[in-house]
Amino acid sequence: MGAGSESEGLDVADSALVLGGGGLTAYAWQVGVLAGLADAGLDLGAADVLAGTSAGSLLALDLAKGSAPADLYREQVHRERAMMDVNFTLTMTAKYLWAALGSRDPDTVVRRLGRLALSVRGVPESAVLAAIGPHLPVEDWPERTVRLFAVDALTGAPTAFDAGSGVDLLHAMSATCALPPLFPPITIGEGRWMDGGVRSTTNADLVDDCARVVVLAPIPKAAGATPSAATQVASLTAKGARAILLTPDRAARRAFGRNPLDASRIPGAAREGRRQGTEQADRVRTIWHG
Repeated sequence: MGAGSESEGLDVADSALVLGGGGLTAYAWQVGVLAGLADAGLDLGAADVLAGTSAGSLLALDLAKGSAPADLYREQVHRERAMMDVNFTLTMTAKYLWAALGSRDPDTVVRRLGRLALSVRGVPESAVLAAIGPHLPVEDWPERTVRLFAVDALTGAPTAFDAGSGVDLLHAMSATCALPPLFPPITIGEGRWMDGGVRSTTNADLVDDCARVVVLAPIPKAAGATPSAATQVASLTAKGARAILLTPDRAARRAFGRNPLDASRIPGAAREGRRQGTEQADRVRTIWHG
């Protein structure tokens, strides 16, 4: 599945919640935003399409399972849920930035990151599956429509894995979380699939078949020439969709700290997200309910 069709003529009942990547604090902040919106009577988890990139994919599955934002929020604030422990070293960061900052052309950046992903040695794909598996809230694709974004390291082409892709959920989830050079890309069909975040932190432009879209972007823009979430949301509105983008404000960014994988920052990120969700409820309501 690729970018989808333009939204002209779509039924306004087609709604999408797009959840961005960015590590542990990204997941926690988005949970908080959804909890704050739920406090205001907005259930975004009921969207027709739940779409996610990397950490956002886990939250999409949580919502598709039927988890309430209030319960997910409690888990984050009280650290009741074991989250994946990842050590993204300084050397890995340097390699990623070297690839991401090496060109001003977005397609070239994705190809450079693809080569980085394909260069990973010493970590078998089976180890990635074993690391991701215990964190899946469901074993199989849920009945709700869920899209998990990934990029083919061989070609640079993006896709949205879903229940109709003929791909089991574990492989699809592992692909959207296969961030180079931490993990190798995941073999699915003839492709080698890596974290969709190498292309965009949200991949919001890939839900252009939906008429109402709320995008949560914990990281508004990745390093380098990749498009920003704001640019992608603007492309949706240009095609006739009603779309809104929520990003962390200054207080939330302070709560995140500098390391998105720092588990000690989870409660603070969730609390700031809930505050922002409450503050932004009226704006979101205009999009969600017209």
